[in-house]
Amino acid sequence: MKLPPMNALRAFEAASRHLSVSKAAEELCVSQGAVSQQLRNLEDHLGRELFIRTPNSFTLSEDGETFAAVVQQSLQEIAHAAGEVAGDKAQRTLTISMSPNFGVKWLMPKLGDFYQAHPDVSVSLHHSVSLVTFKNDGVDAAIRSGDGHFDGLDSVLLIRTRLFAVASPVYIGKNGKLESLVKPGKHRLIEHYYASKEVRSQHTHWQDFVEGKLVDPKVEHLIFPDEYQALNAAIQGQGIALIASNMVEEEIETGAVEFANEQSVPAKFNYYFVSPTDARPNSALDAFRDWLLDQSKQYRNE
Repeated sequence: MKLPPMNALRAFEAASRHLSVSKAAEELCVSQGAVSQQLRNLEDHLGRELFIRTPNSFTLSEDGETFAAVVQQSLQEIAHAAGEVAGDKAQRTLTISMSPNFGVKWLMPKLGDFYQAHPDVSVSLHHSVSLVTFKNDGVDAAIRSGDGHFDGLDSVLLIRTRLFAVASPVYIGKNGKLESLVKPGKHRLIEHYYASKEVRSQHTHWQDFVEGKLVDPKVEHLIFPDEYQALNAAIQGQGIALIASNMVEEEIETGAVEFANEQSVPAKFNYYFVSPTDARPNSALDAFRDWLLDQSKQYRNE
């Protein structure tokens, strides 16, 4: 069989990644009608329906999913190879997935150093708490929390996570510090519970390690949907929050919060850099991973 037209493949790759003709058209700077026509041409060429089209949905068919995995990886490999051949003459873009909290609080303030060392590489941050598949999402690598076991992926430890109890100077001035983390007494405790059960199960909560695993029922609990909002509540003097050390550095330095107790506890999870095991060599991605490992080495030695 002859190779399908390249324009049809580009249209299919974009539409299969976005699962949207309009978004694919916007990315390719063409009309929606042009994308739709290219998709029809490709389906005619293959003799297969690649999408299931209904008035309310636009999804890949079984054949479409199989073909999308190959086309997306192939075009990505061509782009990477072109970047390798062109060297410094071409800007290479990496798409890295991570939680919004990690990206905003820890990575973004450090990216300027990476760009200074690697001006030919651009990093696009893909903020999501969902696990990426590396099949239909256009992501090169991800920074994920877990125990280091990620099926079908290479993983490298970035940060060994420890949790500290923090509160505002005003709260501590009024209520004092914690006797210990295992005996929070009647302090007002701030929790964060993610909506995703998978993500929530990875996080450590007060009742996970306090003495007898029971928090005094008289203690008031303030519950927020993520760690960032829990930290903000602590800054505002609403109570004591358990926050990962790498997520609270700036607030400790500026005095927005203080340690309510100098003790720390290991978290259930650590942060890892993960990428597909079968990915082709990518010098830009290797450079970014090595830079991340250098930036995070202090957290592995704590």
